[in-house]
Amino acid sequence: HSIISDTFYVIAGTLRLRLREPEETLILSPTDSYKVASERPHQVENAGDQPVTFLILQGIGDYDYVPL
Repeated sequence: HSIISDTFYVIAGTLRLRLREPEETLILSPTDSYKVASERPHQVENAGDQPVTFLILQGIGDYDYVPL
């Protein structure tokens, strides 16, 4: 997103957050959170063998989807 940030909160399971510019991969567990700055490309996926439940909060502003 070019205007807003995304904040991920993991409730259950394990979440893999792949970030670019710069390249970085994070593994988040229950109670972990991470804020992705605006204009930073990212991808989210389940990093475990159980379902993952997470909450995503997006900042106030226009939402735009930019495919990776």
